[in-house]
Amino acid sequence: MLRLKRLVRNYFGFSKTQTNGFMILAPLIFVLLFVPSFYRNLTEVEYNEFDSDKVQLDSLVALWSSNEKTGITKRVIPESSLRLTFFEPNKANQEQLMALGIDQRLANRIGNYVNAGGSFKVKSDLKRIYGFSDSLYQVLEPYIQLPNELSYSKNKVKESFEKFSNSEPQPFKEAEGNSSIESFFVLDINEADSIDFQKLKGIGPTYSSRIVKFRQLLGGFHHVNQIKDVYGISDSLYQVLEAHFIVNTSFKPQQIKINLATFKEINAHPYISYKQTKEIMDTKSRYGKFRSPADLSRLTSFDSIQIVKLTPYLEFQ
Repeated sequence: MLRLKRLVRNYFGFSKTQTNGFMILAPLIFVLLFVPSFYRNLTEVEYNEFDSDKVQLDSLVALWSSNEKTGITKRVIPESSLRLTFFEPNKANQEQLMALGIDQRLANRIGNYVNAGGSFKVKSDLKRIYGFSDSLYQVLEPYIQLPNELSYSKNKVKESFEKFSNSEPQPFKEAEGNSSIESFFVLDINEADSIDFQKLKGIGPTYSSRIVKFRQLLGGFHHVNQIKDVYGISDSLYQVLEAHFIVNTSFKPQQIKINLATFKEINAHPYISYKQTKEIMDTKSRYGKFRSPADLSRLTSFDSIQIVKLTPYLEFQ
C-alpha cells in the first residue's frame, strides 16, 4: 500500500495529504467510470445486422409469389347467379330476390314484411322498404309483376300537368311545346320523332333532339324509365310525362356482340364508360368469352344494377 501511495504521489505530484485523499476516493471513481459500461454491456441485446428480419421478409415474399402464381390473389370476382326475370314480390323467396341483384339484408326485409302480413299492391310499394334505392327500383320496375297504379284517371293526368305548369321554379324552362293538353295521347318512344315529342308540355326542340340522339346511341329504349337517362330530363318532368310514353312489348333493342365487338363499338354505348370498355376487353383476353350475363360479375367496374340494366343490349355468342 505504501508503495502504491508513493507511486501515485510521484506520478501526480500530490502531497502526502492529497495522496491519502485520492486513495480514499479511488474506489468510488472506479465505480463511477466502469460500472455503467459494464451494466450496459451486460443487459444490452445485440442486433445481428438485420439477418433475422431479412429471413422473415424473404419468406413473406416467397409466400406472396406462390399465391400470385396459383391465382389466389388475381381472382376478380366470384361467379354470380344474377339473372334477369319477372317476379312477384309478394311470392318471391329470398333466393329469387337475391338473384335479381337485391342484397341479402334487403331481401330479408321484404320477406319479413310479407310474413308479417304486409302486401305490395303496386310496383312503387317496394320503395317503401327501407334501403330499396331509386336506382335499384328503376332497373327492376319492368320485371315487377304488379300494376303501376290501382286506378287510372285521365283527369288526374290533366291535373298533374296543370300542377306542374304552375309550380315554381320550372327546371325545364327552355321547352315550349303545346301550352295545354287538349286530349290524352301516348307516344311509342322508339317510333316517335323529334316533332312528336314536342307535342308534350315541357318538351321543346332541345330535349326532343336529345331523346332521339340518345335512342340512336342506346339502340332503342328497353323501358320507358330510360327516358330519365337523357341529359336534362328531371324527375319532376318525367313523372308528368310518364303516362304518355310506351314501349311496344315486341320491341327488341339493338344488341352488341360483346365477344366480337371492337373497343370502339363497345365504348360507343352510353351505358359503358371508357374504363369499363377497357376492363371488358382485358377480361375477354384473360378468361375468354362471356357466355351469359352472370359472367359480367367478373367486371369490378360494374355493379349488379348496371349489369341488369345493360343485359338487354348485349348478345352472348
